[in-house]
Amino acid sequence: MAAELRWWAPHALPITAPPARDVLVTMRDGRIVELAAGVSRDRAAELGATLHDGCVIAPGFVNAHAHIEYAAYGELVDGLAFAGWIADHMQRKRRLAPEQMRASARFGAVTALHAGITTIGDASFSGDAAHAMHELGLRGRVYLECFGGDTAAGAEATLADTLARLEQLPSSALLHHGISPHAPYTVGEPLYRAVAASGLPWMTHLLESQDELDYLAGHGAMHDVTRARGFAFHDWAGRSPVQVLADVLGPDAVVVHHVHAEPADWEVLASTGAAVAHCPRSNARLGCGVMDLVAADRAGVLVALGTDSPASAGPLDMFAELRSAVELHRAVARDAAWPRLGRMLRAATLDAAQALGFDDLGSLDVGSHADLVAVQVGVVDDPLVAYVLGATPADVEAVAIAGRDMGVRAGDRAAVEAARQQANGARTLVALPVKQPLRR
Repeated sequence: MAAELRWWAPHALPITAPPARDVLVTMRDGRIVELAAGVSRDRAAELGATLHDGCVIAPGFVNAHAHIEYAAYGELVDGLAFAGWIADHMQRKRRLAPEQMRASARFGAVTALHAGITTIGDASFSGDAAHAMHELGLRGRVYLECFGGDTAAGAEATLADTLARLEQLPSSALLHHGISPHAPYTVGEPLYRAVAASGLPWMTHLLESQDELDYLAGHGAMHDVTRARGFAFHDWAGRSPVQVLADVLGPDAVVVHHVHAEPADWEVLASTGAAVAHCPRSNARLGCGVMDLVAADRAGVLVALGTDSPASAGPLDMFAELRSAVELHRAVARDAAWPRLGRMLRAATLDAAQALGFDDLGSLDVGSHADLVAVQVGVVDDPLVAYVLGATPADVEAVAIAGRDMGVRAGDRAAVEAARQQANGARTLVALPVKQPLRR
């Protein structure tokens, strides 16, 4: 008989159904095989369940867009507009040896796991995210970044090199691959089209900042940044890359940010089925703006929540990302009840899983992958309010991925601190001052 894992808690957030009380979840062969409400604590104990008193059981967070290899970079700079921040980031990144980048990626993976993140869509410069996620047993998709490709020949050569590099990365039933043509200020239209034709899922940063819009119009600070780093000018002739790529976007594409979007851009995403990865903390900290959630919902575009990079948004903390999304959009809408908490939690679980191409993930439905968290909320009236507006990574009491207990325990930060110590070499190097930061 296959080994079973049973969890009981006074509250559960199924995502596809209202909150439930006194819930027993049974996991077997990596899937949820039973979700029973109204089960007493004593009965759950008789059945051998792990008792998570004072907890909410919920799907593990699905982080739709991250860069975990930059976990050692947090809280280094402030006050730089986007182009200046990119210039600063590039200079710091060049200092790291491969082993230091890998240690930083592992620190990111450990931090994510202990913060209740069970699945990650990672845009990886080095590919080290794949090694770190595979080692820890995280679920996810690693999109290997690529750059250049402003001619057809150059695009094919870059794609071939990227595919060869992907072959060297670990993969498993939990860990899958994709490609990330970085952004229109570092990637030409031919490479975007070559990537889309490859058949692999892909992820790209689009319409993130005013600096990007200026670049697309043929002027601005981003020209100085990319030229200084040896990138050719990718001439988009002032056109929206979303509209230029409308014929190759599809459900296998994730557009990250989409802050400076016009109505026609939302229409393209809706008609093609491409998803948006929404990263409100990063967009706010860099002064990029706030993605138009009203326009997204009106168009019917799938919106998934992501933390983005620790270099731009701080810790890999989906609780903080979730609260930021709720608070920012309520402030913009001047509406204390919209967006609803459940709608944003879905963007951090079920909808994010769909955006990354994972079926049967991100809810507590029977048959779904058994990626769960138990999170301390204490005695509460409304578990959804307590979970979304009050919980933190320190409250994560247990994590399961594919029905396997991952050894996370509330208050036990030993694994995180050990990974942090291993990444100290990277932190020391990236924290050195940067010469001539680009400021407005």
